[in-house]
Amino acid sequence: MTRVDRVMRLMDFLRAREATTVAEIAEALDVSPRTVHRDLATLRQRGVPLSSDSGPGGGVRLERDRGVTAVHLSQEEVVALWLAASLSATGSTLPWGNAARSGLQKLFASVPKERARGMRALCRRVVVGRPASARVLADVGTPPEELLAVFERAFREQVCLSFEYRDRHGNTSRRCVEPHGLLVEAPVWYVLARDVEKQAARMFRMDRIRRARLVPDRPFTPDMEGLQAQAHAQRDQARGLSSEDAPLERAG
Repeated sequence: MTRVDRVMRLMDFLRAREATTVAEIAEALDVSPRTVHRDLATLRQRGVPLSSDSGPGGGVRLERDRGVTAVHLSQEEVVALWLAASLSATGSTLPWGNAARSGLQKLFASVPKERARGMRALCRRVVVGRPASARVLADVGTPPEELLAVFERAFREQVCLSFEYRDRHGNTSRRCVEPHGLLVEAPVWYVLARDVEKQAARMFRMDRIRRARLVPDRPFTPDMEGLQAQAHAQRDQARGLSSEDAPLERAG
């Protein structure tokens, strides 16, 4: 049994009982008490609300009155929901848009404070603007499917991203950047980044990126204050450009 399967079985075991003990869990899953304690710690780290009583007769139980216990979301899933809710606020008002935002606030409140801070920090690195202009839409392409997974990992793990980039003139160059943020002007999205070689802020349109790969030995610390402020201030200019491979102070 893989660890993922074992943790899922543990979760099912806890859901089926008001309370249980480490010894009962160990016997049911055919593992050691030490393994049970380690897997319980994993569930707590993922935000599952568990309580336990110390002592020989102590029990373990799900706190069923604390938020959603049947669904455990990764940071990426939370950011995806937050982005969807934010996009619903742009343009026309959509049904349940307010409910989506309210639900996310409850989700943040239902997880440990440290994890909630990490989720909020990740969401703050995403800037949602108005829909892309007709000029941008006229030549927009589709980002390669494999780029999404590479970008998400670089964004989450805070490591550099290397890729081949084609600018608005058709010129191609190899770039290595720190992906500090993401600007979404649906359906177009841009990497708000710092070019490692040029040591300057740049914005790259995702459909012009090819052959992306992680650079795990080049970590960075996200710094969105300047980049996000510039993205907000210059957003209208960015919407009218056919390429955003330019300094953020010019392109937004």
